[in-house]
Amino acid sequence: MMLALLAGCRGSSDDSAQADNGMAPAPAVAAILPQEPAPLPVENATIPVKPSPVVTVRAQPAPRNVMDLPPSDDDMSALPFPQEVTAFMVDRDGCDHFRGEEAYDAERRAYIAENIAELCHGTDARLSMLRRRYAGDAPVTAALRGYDAHIEGVSRY
Repeated sequence: MMLALLAGCRGSSDDSAQADNGMAPAPAVAAILPQEPAPLPVENATIPVKPSPVVTVRAQPAPRNVMDLPPSDDDMSALPFPQEVTAFMVDRDGCDHFRGEEAYDAERRAYIAENIAELCHGTDARLSMLRRRYAGDAPVTAALRGYDAHIEGVSRY
């Protein structure tokens, strides 16, 4: 670096040397310093690490006894209604949820229409079939009584 600085100044010092009546400045010599030896590599200190617990994520099946369904008279049963009735009620509640949603823009309207088409299709036929099949089961009949029989084909979108 020192040589570069001296070399850069050399052209202007020649002009000043001529003005000093021939007195030339003493040439500068750059000294090269000996390089220091590279430091010895330091061994990495090993810090004891506690083993972390193994976490396994598994998908859990949906609960069979859904809490938001109407209670049955048979409180001791783990399944208050037959499985097909419970599945219908869960699907229909999802359908009714989207039927009551507000479509505040075109994207939301398309989203709601897609979910209604997926969740509500065939529920009228399933409801009438379940009402016929479980006509003698009073708790099931009472639970299914709250659902509208004809929602398909009625669309606000």
